[in-house]
Amino acid sequence: MRPLDTQVFQRLTRLYVIALTTVAALSMSGQLVIQLFLHQLLDDSHVINIAGRQRMLSQRLCKTSILLCRPDIFPADAEHYSQDIKDIIRLWEGCHNGLKGGELDTPEQTYTVRNSPTIDSLFLELNPIFTVMLTNAKTISYMIENPVKNQADTLHTSLQQILSNERNFLKMMDKIVFQYDKEASQRVDTIKRIELILFVLLFVVLILEGLLIFRPIANYIRVVIKKLTDSETELRDSNEMLVTTQAALVQATEEKYKLQLAEEKVRSASLMEGQELERKRLARELHDGIGQMLTGLRLLGERVRSTPFTNEKQEKSFEELQKLIQETIEATRTVSFNLAPSVLSDYGLGPAVRILAEQTSKMSGVGIDFHDNIQRRLPENIETTLYRIAQEALHNAVKYADASLISIHLEEANQRVLMHIIDNGKGFEIGPSKKGLGSNGLKNMQTRSNLLNGQFKIQSGIGKGTAIQVVIPLSNKKKSSTISKKKPLTQQTTI
Repeated sequence: MRPLDTQVFQRLTRLYVIALTTVAALSMSGQLVIQLFLHQLLDDSHVINIAGRQRMLSQRLCKTSILLCRPDIFPADAEHYSQDIKDIIRLWEGCHNGLKGGELDTPEQTYTVRNSPTIDSLFLELNPIFTVMLTNAKTISYMIENPVKNQADTLHTSLQQILSNERNFLKMMDKIVFQYDKEASQRVDTIKRIELILFVLLFVVLILEGLLIFRPIANYIRVVIKKLTDSETELRDSNEMLVTTQAALVQATEEKYKLQLAEEKVRSASLMEGQELERKRLARELHDGIGQMLTGLRLLGERVRSTPFTNEKQEKSFEELQKLIQETIEATRTVSFNLAPSVLSDYGLGPAVRILAEQTSKMSGVGIDFHDNIQRRLPENIETTLYRIAQEALHNAVKYADASLISIHLEEANQRVLMHIIDNGKGFEIGPSKKGLGSNGLKNMQTRSNLLNGQFKIQSGIGKGTAIQVVIPLSNKKKSSTISKKKPLTQQTTI
């Protein structure tokens, strides 16, 4: 079954197309009839004008013939009248033949002459009179141009023929002109009736469209709108119930999600705390156990040094053994420091990060700028978190970014601790397609800052280096007092 909107659209489209097509057909028919009539009326006006001009040309023909047959009246203009009669004869004959034949040629254009049987009969009656006048006029014109002896009688006879037929010609032309005018008026009346009929038809069609098309459409739309209104009311009631249920479900989901977040946060915090405890235990065992054993081994070696060697090879081997023991002691101290630096608990975050930067710069050869603007001890969890983040960031910059310069900045302002770590390494792409931060180290840094309700931001790009910003809020209830440091440390260090 077709959807309701499709049914309504197709039905309305079909009915409107029928209605508009009918109105357009009637309107176009009326316009075509009017345009055709105007074209015909224009032809009729020219035909009536030319038919009336025939009367004037016949009178000019009589006048010119009299002047040519009586040269004694205007002897000076005889030559001009000789040329005039030729032009009059040509124009008079051409118009007569065009009116009678149905096609009238003028210098401007060709007009169609619609002769009725009445007009044809009048032209048949006029034709003998026209022929007599035309023949005698041509005789006069010819004899004026080609004079002969004793032509006066011939000219007089031709003139008498023209004058005797002129009145009859004028009467017949009057009848023809009046008949043209009458038939044109009849055609105007006919087009008026046709236009009136088309107007009545258009009016009737509009009434029928209103009764048979638009009124049923209005009723149909009203029924559809009523159904939609009823459906909307039912849908609104269902939506209200659904919204209520959804709100309850969302609330339960949010509570469950918050509970999961809290559990995850507690789990992560416990895991981090366990890791720190394990780091401290391992550092203590390395320092107290293996460290002491290596120290004892080095002292034992010093005792052995007092005994003379039998050859130079033994002495060289002993020196290499002592060097290896010393390198092992230093490596153990570095591992123990990285696991749980005692300077962090003794002197605080700034000195611990400075020493970390010095060791990293010494081991990797990377230049590190360190700035410390913190003037007091911070809560232990904040110091540990920021130290571990700095430790991970330095490790990534040296191992993965191939950086040649790293900048570390510590600052306390507005009850917040800020740490910026910027390197000029090769960077990496952070885009919408990347899920999360892309590595366990970065995720661990973000997790550590989130556990303290902090903000962790990272900016990077291919060839643009990496910038890490960590902001940790300080609790008003747990303000740490300022303590003096055991030995003077500079606030800005370039390593």
